[in-house]
Order: sequence, then C-alpha cells, then structure tokens
Amino acid sequence: MAYILTNPGVYLREISDDLALPMGVVQYHLWVLGKKGELEECRSGRYRRFFGAARYPETKRKVLSLLRQGTAGRILSSLSEKPLTHMKLAAMLGVSSQALSWHMRRLREMGMIGIETQDQGQRMYVLPEHVCQEVRAYLASIQSSQPGLFEAPPIHG
Repeated sequence: MAYILTNPGVYLREISDDLALPMGVVQYHLWVLGKKGELEECRSGRYRRFFGAARYPETKRKVLSLLRQGTAGRILSSLSEKPLTHMKLAAMLGVSSQALSWHMRRLREMGMIGIETQDQGQRMYVLPEHVCQEVRAYLASIQSSQPGLFEAPPIHG
C-alpha cells in the first residue's frame, strides 16, 4: 500500500517489477487491499491503475494516469506550459502527425484537452484550466524528487 500511495496511478506490472514480486503475489495483495476498501482501481486503456481509496477525484486520477504514459504524459506536460499547434507539438514530441492525431482524439474524448482558434485563425491545442492546474501541481511536486521527469522537450523553430 505504501508503494501505491507513493506512486499513484501505478499499474500491475510496474508494481511487480519495482518491488521484485511475482505477479500472483501482487494480484493477491491488491485483491486484499481492494476488499479492505484501501485501494481504488481505475481502467486506463488496457491498464488497471491503482490509487489509495478516496484520495483522488476523477480529474486527478485521469491526469496521474496519463502522466505515467509516455506520449500522453509528454503532451500534457507540454501543453501545461502553453498552447501549441498540431505541427509544433508533433515536432516537439518527435511523433508523426498521424500518431499525434490518434493521441489527441483520445485525450479530447476524455475531456483532457481542447482546441482554441487564435486571432490569426490558427488552431491551438490547450488544456482546460482544471486539467492544467492538476498537471502543473503534480509536475511541481515531483520536480524536486525526480528532476527532468515529464519535462517538456524544447521547442524547435
């Protein structure tokens, strides 16, 4: 339980690998913690992510889960700094336009990003304010213990 409280949004294999425990042992203990009501389980794509019970509202659980995912976490981290166009964001992240479109569609369906049209008619990806606050708060909380984690890549051009 201490590991989950320290690493909210962790998934089964991470727990098993990081604690060097067999999957069956981890599954059993997660089941026991769930039965005791100490653990909350959330689905994130094909992953079951774990949190301390009643500690995180839905938006925070989503943000924490997404920040633990490679590209999605980098997208949220980048957009927490400023709105970006599709092409700039794809270039920053080093992903194809098609791959970014897939991620952005998924994040929009989750209510985690929006699109705004700027004065020049340029469409920009933005984070809703409540999401941006959660992302910034989490990133600030981990910067002192893990510098560089989820840092947005530098903007080129």
